[in-house]
Amino acid sequence: MEESKSNRNWPLAILAAVVFPALALHGTCVSVLGPGTWGSGLVETRPDFKAPTPAAEAYRQEFEADPRITATGAEALAPQTPAGMKGNVVWKHAIDDRALYLTEGPERSRRRLYVSGTSSTLREVPLPNGHLIARPQWTADGIVYVRWNPWAVPPTSKFRRYVASWFDPSLRPESSLYGNAPDTGAWHFLMPGHSLTVSPDGRRAALLRSGALLAGYYSIHVWRVGSSDAPAIVSLREHGSDATRSFRIQWSADSSALHLQGRTGGFDRRSSHGGTDSGGIPINLLYMINDATVYDLNLGS
Repeated sequence: MEESKSNRNWPLAILAAVVFPALALHGTCVSVLGPGTWGSGLVETRPDFKAPTPAAEAYRQEFEADPRITATGAEALAPQTPAGMKGNVVWKHAIDDRALYLTEGPERSRRRLYVSGTSSTLREVPLPNGHLIARPQWTADGIVYVRWNPWAVPPTSKFRRYVASWFDPSLRPESSLYGNAPDTGAWHFLMPGHSLTVSPDGRRAALLRSGALLAGYYSIHVWRVGSSDAPAIVSLREHGSDATRSFRIQWSADSSALHLQGRTGGFDRRSSHGGTDSGGIPINLLYMINDATVYDLNLGS
C-alpha cells in the first residue's frame, strides 16, 4: 500500500522540483528581459552555395547594370501627398495599375492606408486598432503589411502578453505579416517576419526574421504568396555596428531570382568571422526560384 502511494506521488515531486521552477524562471525572464526568439521563426541555415550555372550568370548583368538596389528595411518616401489623404505619405507601393499609400499624422502610431487604381477613386482601407504598420505592399492575393509589436513594454503588460501568447501565437513575434481577405477585407495574421519585399509579379516575397535578443542575426526567407510556408534560403550576421544594414536585397525583373549583395560578419548565430574592424565577408548571392538553389556569383566570372 505504501509503495502504491509512493508511485502516485513521484510525478508530483518531479513537477514540484523541476517543471514548476523552470516555468517560473522562464516567465520571470520573459517579463523582465524580453522573449529573445520567442515565435520569431528565426532559424540558422548554414550556407551551401553553388558555383553559378549559365542560367544564374544570365542575371549578373541585370543586377550589375541596375543601380536601383533598395536597402532592405528602408521605407520609400513619396515626394508628395495626393489630394484627399490625411497626414504625410511615408510609404508608397505600386504594382500594375494599383497603388497604395501609407500616411502618418503628428502621432507616429496613427497611420492610414489608402489605395487607388486606374478604374477606382482613392479610398481609405481600415486598419486594425493598435497595430504599428510598416511596409504595406500589393501581392497577387491582396495587401500585406508588417506589424511591429515590440516586447519593450512594462513587465506586467509583457507577462500578460506572454501568457496569452501560449493560446494566440500571433502575439509572440515582435514583427509579423498581416494580410487582408479578398472577400471580406478583414486582416489576419500570416506569419512572423519583417523587411518585406514583394516580387514584381506579386506572387512571392522576400522577408527577414530575427529575434528580439539576437539583433543583427537574420534568416532570409522566400514566401510563396497564398501559402503558409516560407523556407529559409540563408542566415547571416550583420557586419558592422552602424544603422545601415550591411546587405541589400533585390528581385529580378521577371521575379525568378533574388539577389543578395553586401557584407556579412558570418553565417552562424554566435561567432563573427571578420569582426567590425575588418572588411567582413563580401556576399554576392543569387537565389533561383526554379531550382531553389543559392548561387555564389563571386565564384563565377
